[in-house]
Amino acid sequence: MDIAVDKAANEYFRNRCHVGVSMAVVEAGHFHFYDYGNAIRGKAELPSPKRIYELASATKTFTATLAAQAVVDGRMSLDGDFRKDLPGDYSNLAWNGQPITLRTLVTHHSGMPRDIPDTDALFANKNAPDFNARMVALNQGFGRGQFLAALHNTVLRSAPGETQAYSNAGFLVIGLGLEKQYGEPFEELLRQYVTQPLGMTSTGFTLSSRERPLLVVGYDRYGRAAPYHPQNAGAAWGLYASTEDMAKYVRWQLDDGNPIVRLSHQLLMGDANDGEGMAWNLAEDRGQPIVWHGGGSFGMSSQVVLYPKRHEGFVLLANDACQGSEGALKAIAEAVHERDLPPPAEDSQAGR
Repeated sequence: MDIAVDKAANEYFRNRCHVGVSMAVVEAGHFHFYDYGNAIRGKAELPSPKRIYELASATKTFTATLAAQAVVDGRMSLDGDFRKDLPGDYSNLAWNGQPITLRTLVTHHSGMPRDIPDTDALFANKNAPDFNARMVALNQGFGRGQFLAALHNTVLRSAPGETQAYSNAGFLVIGLGLEKQYGEPFEELLRQYVTQPLGMTSTGFTLSSRERPLLVVGYDRYGRAAPYHPQNAGAAWGLYASTEDMAKYVRWQLDDGNPIVRLSHQLLMGDANDGEGMAWNLAEDRGQPIVWHGGGSFGMSSQVVLYPKRHEGFVLLANDACQGSEGALKAIAEAVHERDLPPPAEDSQAGR
């Protein structure tokens, strides 16, 4: 494994834009940690499993896990009218009478816009050098009250279930529904059902004075130190965590005997080769299921990759938002996973 990880990491760092990466391999319940590069560009300071990163959109898997908990508890349903779970009258969140549902929200088929406030104009030129600054400015002072007010005026862009379109706003809506159904803040639900039972002591939406020095510096695609995500990223992309904590999360996500995990990985849209579960992307690799989710913030990238049938999982956290970083992190996991597998049948045939 060490040789395979070193080889994949060396390939990753051929792109000089990358800064540092922390990785955990979970194999049959055992943890293996690897760290490469720099926690701060230009300083000879190796990352460590205790250093803290932004999870970015990998946060969505935690939100979906809580939603799966709500379904198992009978507080939510996959296909019921989700507007009934929201704190107020949101009759606007329907298309010709067809309402948003939990199934459509967790698979990005709800018709919700990408973000509230609307970021379409900014994403039309995502490579602009001032993209991060403009995103920060747009979200400045836009808290829960502003989101709820704007949600009343939101118009769906397609019929729920019809079209897949990535939506952070949809996961913030799930967070609102969970808060109403359980009568607790989202942060408390996360602590109660996930982080405390798993012993994840460095995972949350805010950092304590003890944790802040452990936060790595993130860098944008131009190599500049990047701002951290805005406070309103919340249930969509607002979590911080260490690799050490995420190894515990991955081990839990590999427990297919757990009804919450099993529901989270259930195929809800698409098919076994290209589908969506509760936030998770689903596919097959050599006839075996692969479950994954990545994330990217202004200056960090993340990837969680699970091979449930082999009881093997990976988490990779990087402090850069370079072009293609999420895919490059997934490629590390795939390369290490394949270290002791025979070549695919087609490759074997071609070699004869």
